[in-house]
Amino acid sequence: MLPSDPGIGYVLKVYPRFSETFIVSEILAREAAGDRIEIFSLRPPDDPRFHPELARVRAPVTYIGRSPKTSEVWDFFRAAGEAGLTDAVARNFAELAAAKPDDAVQAINLAVALQHRNIRHLHVHFATGSTSVARLASAITGIPYSFTAHAVDIFHESVDNEELRVKLEQAHHAVTISRFNLRYLRRTFPTSTSRLHLVRNGLELERFPYRDPRPLGSTVRIAAVGRLVEKKGFQHLLPAAALLVEQGFKLELRIAGTGMLAEELGSTIDRLGLDGHVRLLGAQTQDQIHELLHTSDVFVAPCVVGADGNADGMPTVLLEAMATGVPCISTTVTGIPEVVKTGTTGILVRPGNPGALARAIKALASPGAARLALARNARTLIENDFDVHRQAELLRSLSLPERRVA
Repeated sequence: MLPSDPGIGYVLKVYPRFSETFIVSEILAREAAGDRIEIFSLRPPDDPRFHPELARVRAPVTYIGRSPKTSEVWDFFRAAGEAGLTDAVARNFAELAAAKPDDAVQAINLAVALQHRNIRHLHVHFATGSTSVARLASAITGIPYSFTAHAVDIFHESVDNEELRVKLEQAHHAVTISRFNLRYLRRTFPTSTSRLHLVRNGLELERFPYRDPRPLGSTVRIAAVGRLVEKKGFQHLLPAAALLVEQGFKLELRIAGTGMLAEELGSTIDRLGLDGHVRLLGAQTQDQIHELLHTSDVFVAPCVVGADGNADGMPTVLLEAMATGVPCISTTVTGIPEVVKTGTTGILVRPGNPGALARAIKALASPGAARLALARNARTLIENDFDVHRQAELLRSLSLPERRVA
């Protein structure tokens, strides 16, 4: 039996994914606002870590099959025929044939899965393969789709601009997470972005209670969080710490995260003589990250643009640190200057500059630093611009039935 109320289908590459807490927050906010959500995951999770918030998600999850075996592809075509989609698949065969084989097969399988689900709209995060699958499934089923563009899906050297243009043009609407992205996409695709909107990644503010910065002790406790990859910029934070230690500045730097640069960063710590000052914490749960923030005097997000063009769009943990009252330092990468404003909500420095990072840390730890004002201003900005319930309502309004285009 069909569900009585039309639902929203979230098409995600992997669900659940430990690093994508912003998607879980968005789904929870939409469910709280009355949306019936179903999740369609193109890959099973391969990370055993589990966020407690996942247990609050009511949406059922369907994993969309794919197979490298040619013989099984015909099974998928037969399933499409049994679902009454033969003509629709035939009409879109040229598009399917031009797509990557996995995307084409999963689009057909998603179209089959959408039958008898009463899904009125598909939404996707990241304008990558997941949006390719949703676009093709939309063409087969007639269910409109939208997507959220972040950063890697816009700026990475592997992005195919012609493919992104088609996704923008065929989407019911698209959203992106910063004004920087909005300007970039409108400038790059001037005739394809009339239905592009700003909807930020939000926080469940009730999960991030604010408290004023704690009094500084003799040792300044610095936190940094993120995957240990080039774009996060930790390779520049370590020399900054070394500069401060050389000046007699007492610090304890804790970096949470895992990634391909773990061994290299560990070697840098040894080479710079930072063993007693810097710790790589490895993977941390959300509760552990909260504790790290609450026991820190300064949070640093030293983001850079990678050699491959990859960059952070808006680090969620930076927003979390600002929400909880930790004075923050970050860099002028993509949309970050929209939240970290020197002298108002934090300190902003040029990317890839250890000296500038060191000076900023020292400034935030100086006796005259306006730590309290910065922290309170930061919290106000997060409340005004990054409340997930407000952002989810914006997203909901874009996909209401009356907003559909023929």
